[in-house]
Order: sequence, then structure tokens, then C-alpha cells
Amino acid sequence: MRRPGVVFSRLVPGLALVLLCACANQSYFSYPVDDLPPIQVGEGELTADAALSLTETPDLLALDDDMRTFVKQYVTGSQRQRLQNLHRTLRSPAIVGIDYDPYADGTARDVFHSGAANCLSYAHLFIAMARYAGLDARYMSLSLRPEWSRHGEQVALRKHVNVVVRLRNGEEYMVDIDPVPRERVASARELRDKEAAALYHSNRAMDALFLQDRSRAYAESVRSLSLGGNIDYLWVNLGAIYRGADQDTAAEAMYRRALSLNPRSPTAMNNLAVLYHSRGELEESRRWEDRVRKRRDQNPFYHYYLGEQAEADGDNDRALGHYLDAIDLQQTEAEFYFRVARLYLSMQRREESRVYAEKAVFHSRLVGERKEYKMFLDQLDRGTVVTASIDPN
Repeated sequence: MRRPGVVFSRLVPGLALVLLCACANQSYFSYPVDDLPPIQVGEGELTADAALSLTETPDLLALDDDMRTFVKQYVTGSQRQRLQNLHRTLRSPAIVGIDYDPYADGTARDVFHSGAANCLSYAHLFIAMARYAGLDARYMSLSLRPEWSRHGEQVALRKHVNVVVRLRNGEEYMVDIDPVPRERVASARELRDKEAAALYHSNRAMDALFLQDRSRAYAESVRSLSLGGNIDYLWVNLGAIYRGADQDTAAEAMYRRALSLNPRSPTAMNNLAVLYHSRGELEESRRWEDRVRKRRDQNPFYHYYLGEQAEADGDNDRALGHYLDAIDLQQTEAEFYFRVARLYLSMQRREESRVYAEKAVFHSRLVGERKEYKMFLDQLDRGTVVTASIDPN
């Protein structure tokens, strides 16, 4: 997961890369990888076919005898008990003691025997053992809220992977080695095993790019796309690899492929703007910059972010306006309503607070958040809610 799940500008100035512990929303249409331009390496070149021969995908979910014995010994009882016992014993220092390490990539076996995992590799381990224990466990991709600078420029696009376990009684549970606060989650979708393998190779590609090993970065990226070519930001990453080799035409084609999969991809649009600017095609660069700004202004989480900043500055009226703008753009996000409810309470406007708290309850999707919102309403009715200012962080 190197540099846990961020879009950043590094190595090649101005390029935005997506580093993983994650995935994003996309269609299932993809492109073949056998038509990819070769990468220039020294005096020669490396073709996509040759690159595929340099990599192979390990069995990320394979168990060994020690792991199977562990499941049989510790993961017993009802479905819910098996789920709880598995997570508890894997994390317990007295038993296995898996620790979170953002740099700990690997397979399920690697994690079990090393005792360290990032979000993606812990998902491999948990899913492998949960399935062996008879549980329906699958990868879940979380797209986290974008982050912006004070100037309104997107500085991070975080991605995250955890596990969803579905019990026969209809209950669903999320399992995570490094839980993300729910207010930071913008969307979620289930990942296929093949897509999780694509993320494994994408991480390895980015590791190689950091080390300026262009051949390895290209090979791992091509393998990643052969498994998850429907994931838009993997094409953005390959475009960055081409740009590092000064193959701007190939890079442009990769960014446009990403946009064909996800027309709203800010990283693809931003990289096109940077690319055209470097060519001196300033009008085309400005056109893409304008599209990035337009997408930003249409993003409800950008307005939510502006509300947080205004609230931190002590300007509650401005904060309220931004939060309401966020609601106008996305009317089903429970956290937006709850933030307004809390802000209204801090402004001593209790009736408005109650209205928005009730809307938060109505739109809540998770049992935990609904419980929190109802507790807020109960405390509001009893007059026991603390009205101190809200820490936006």
C-alpha cells in the first residue's frame, strides 16, 4: 500500500498517482492490454507481452497447514461467533497479533506468518480464513472523501479496502484492520477477487516507480490491468509511468482511457492539464483545468470541506451555507444532515437541529450511525447535548 492510499505529486512533477489500499467506482468495460505501447528502457524497449512474462500473480488467498489448524482451533461456534472469534484471535497479541503496517503488502500466508498487514493484505488473510470457516466474506472497496488545500486544490484521493461478511440471517459486518471514520467514506462497492489481485500488482508497480525501476513498474502495471482493466485509476498510474519515460503520447492515451471508464476522474483530467501545459498547449491545458474546477464545484464533499473550514474559522453562518450546498448536491448523505444538526445546536437553534437530526436518522444506512443520531435526538429532547464547538478534524 505504499504511502497509504493517496494521490500525490512526486517523482515526475505535476503527476497525480493513485496509491492503494483500495479501489473505486467504475464500469466493467475494459481495454485489452496487448495493444499497449512498449515502454522505452535505456536503449531498448519492453513490450506488453514481454512485460506479462516477467510477472505472475501469487495465490493471495492460499492457506497452509498452520493456518487451517488455526481456523479449526479458534474459529468455532455460530456464524456470528466464528466471525468475532476470527477477528479477535488474529488481532490478539496473545495468539497471532496482526499489527497494522501501511507498508506490509503480501499474501494471506505472508501476513499470518509475519504478523503485519496493511488494509489490503489483511483483507486477503481475513477472507481466506473466513471462507475456510464457512463464512461469506468478500472484498469491499471504500472511496474516501477527497481532501483539498486552502486554495481549493485537491491534494489527496484516498482509497481503502476492507472486508464485508454476510451472515445467513441477513446481517452484514465490516471487518477492518485500520477502520476509517464513516464520515470520511464517500462510497463503497464490492470487489471481485480478480480486482483485488489487480490492486496487489498496482501496489508493486508503484513501489517500483518510487525506486525508479521503470521496467518493473511497467510490468507490474500491465499485469494489474490484465486483471482489473475496468479500474480507471490503474490507467492513470500507467500513464504516469509513460510520462516518466518521456512518452507523452502514450501517457495521453492512458489518461483518456481512464476517462472513458470514469468521465469524472479528477486525476485523469488533472494529468491531462499538466501534460498539455508541459507541451505549451496552454489553451487545451486551461480547458482541462476548467473541467477539474467544474467537477470540484459539483462535488458535495468539496462543499462539506468548505463548511468544515468555515466552522474552524468560527464563521458558522458561512459553514451552514456550505453544508446546505452539500445537501443540495447529494440529498441522501446522512452525515451532511447530522453536521447541520450539530451546527444548529451550537448556534442555539434547537428546533432546526431536531429537524436535521431526524433527516440524518432517515437517511442513515448503518446501524451504528443510526444509533448515534437517535442518541443525539434523545439527548436533544432531554436538553443534555453538549453544545461546544465542533472539531472539524
